[in-house]
Amino acid sequence: MLDEPVTTDSGITLSVPMFYTLIAIALVLIVGAWAGGYQIGKRDGKDEMSRFVPDQPVVSPAGAGEVSQPVRQPDTQATTAGTNNPGTNTQSNTATNQPTQTPPTNTAARAPGAIMTAAGYRAQDPRAAEMNYLVLATLPTEQAADAIAFMDTNGVTIIGVPQLDSRASGANNPSRYTLYSLGLAIPGNRWSAMSSQRLEHQNLIASLGARWQRERRGGSDFSQTNWEKYEP
Repeated sequence: MLDEPVTTDSGITLSVPMFYTLIAIALVLIVGAWAGGYQIGKRDGKDEMSRFVPDQPVVSPAGAGEVSQPVRQPDTQATTAGTNNPGTNTQSNTATNQPTQTPPTNTAARAPGAIMTAAGYRAQDPRAAEMNYLVLATLPTEQAADAIAFMDTNGVTIIGVPQLDSRASGANNPSRYTLYSLGLAIPGNRWSAMSSQRLEHQNLIASLGARWQRERRGGSDFSQTNWEKYEP
């Protein structure tokens, strides 16, 4: 019966509750001894493995007892320098998209009949009297200026003679110029003898005119030219 006392081999008499209490205590001791041995073995195993595994840095999440350092923003001074300094980009832009070139102005530009040249305006016509010069075309002011600059860059000197209209209100500010080439001047008595030079110069002007029209959207290719005697 469960309520009867239990007699051990040593002759000690134990009550049933005391007997089960001792069994429970023994089980607790056994489990505790096993758990303690497991923890000791686990710690010894980790210590043994740590000799073969290098130490790894410990990364703590921001805010876990430490104040995270502010993130340094990249220095934008170097990147904005190119945009704030137009000198580095203007050269490449002007090389590809060249604006219409206008000869420099001076006081002679205000005078009626001022001659347009690559160096600016001049009051005196540089042509020699009784000499024949090649007439290229008659163009608006901006087109004439750009043609003069383009030809000068390619080694041919041309001028623009203003076409004045006394009936117009802006007679002192002509809007069109007739272009003459100064690259070849032919005297009247040498007209036939210099036929080959005349043809060669006309071909040169036509070649440059085609380039000017193609590269700079010029108003003429200078293929329809004629010779004219200058009589001041």
